[in-house]
Amino acid sequence: MLREMEVDNNNIGTAIQYFRETYHISQNRLCKGICSVATLSRIEAGERDVDSFILEMLLERLGKVANQFELILTDFDYEAYQYRTEINNRIKDKDIEAAYELIQKYSDLTNDKGSPHRQFIMVSQALLNELEGGKPETTIDLLMKAISCTVPDFNINEITDYFLSKSEFNIIIDILQRMISIGMNDSAHKVLNQVIGYLYWHSQMEQNNRLYPKVAVIAARFYMEQKQLDKALDICNLGIQMHKGYYKMESIGELFYIKAQITEIKLKSEGKWKESKKKECLKMYLQAYYTLKFCGDSDVGKIKKHLEEEYQWEDID
Repeated sequence: MLREMEVDNNNIGTAIQYFRETYHISQNRLCKGICSVATLSRIEAGERDVDSFILEMLLERLGKVANQFELILTDFDYEAYQYRTEINNRIKDKDIEAAYELIQKYSDLTNDKGSPHRQFIMVSQALLNELEGGKPETTIDLLMKAISCTVPDFNINEITDYFLSKSEFNIIIDILQRMISIGMNDSAHKVLNQVIGYLYWHSQMEQNNRLYPKVAVIAARFYMEQKQLDKALDICNLGIQMHKGYYKMESIGELFYIKAQITEIKLKSEGKWKESKKKECLKMYLQAYYTLKFCGDSDVGKIKKHLEEEYQWEDID
C-alpha cells in the first residue's frame, strides 16, 4: 500500500514529485496541457510561482486531493477560489445573469494565468447555455473547447498519454452523455472508446478503478441500445468486478439492472427461456431492485413492475 503523504504549504512540491515517481509518470506526461516541464520542475523544487488552481489539477491527475485552503497562499488564489465558488452557486441557483457577470470578472482576474482557468470558464459557459435552453450541440462544442484547454489533442488522438484529473474526466463524461442524448452515436462511440482505453491503461490509479463502474453504466446502456449485447454484457461484468470495495452503490445497482435486461433479452431470443435460466435473471433483477431501492433510485418502480408482470414476484416488505 502506498504511503500517504500529508500535503501542506511546505511540501506540496515534494508530494507531487513523490507520487509522480511512485506511479512512474514522467514530468512531461503529468503536466501536459497544464503547465511547462520547467514550471513543474520549479514546483517540485519548492518554488511556488504558479497559482493554486494549477497545483490542484496536478494533484488530481495523481489521484490526490488536497484541502483547497491548504493550497491558497496569495490574495489572488483566495479571490479566484471565491469567484469559482460563487459562479458554481449562481449556476446551481439558475441565476444566469449573475453568473455571466461573475464569469467576466473571473476572466479579467485570471487572464493569462493558465489553462485550468480557461477550462473552468468554458465549462461554466456550457452549463449556462444549457440553462438558457440553447442547442445541445453548442453545449457539446463548449465542453469540447473546455477539455481541449488541457487536453489539446483530445478530439483527434487517443488520450492514454495523459493522466487526467477528476474534473477533466468529468468534462469528458459530460460530453459523452450529451452526445448519446441527441443521437450523435458515431462521435459517442469514438469518445467512449477513448474513455474505456484510458481507464484500462491507467488502471493502476485507484481513482480510475473507482470511475470505471460509472463509465460502465453509460457504456453498457449505449451498447445495449445499439444491439451490441455481448459487448454490453462484458462491460457490465467488468464494471461489477471493479466495483468491489467502492462505496457508491448506485452504479452496482444499475449494472445489475442492465445485466439482467441483457441476459433476459439474449435468453428469449435464443430460445433458452427455461425455468432455471429464469431464476438466474430473477436473482439479478432482485439484486438491482434492493440496491437501487436502498439508494432511492427512480428505476425501482420500473424494476418492480417488470418483476410482477414477468416473474409474478411480490415485494413483501
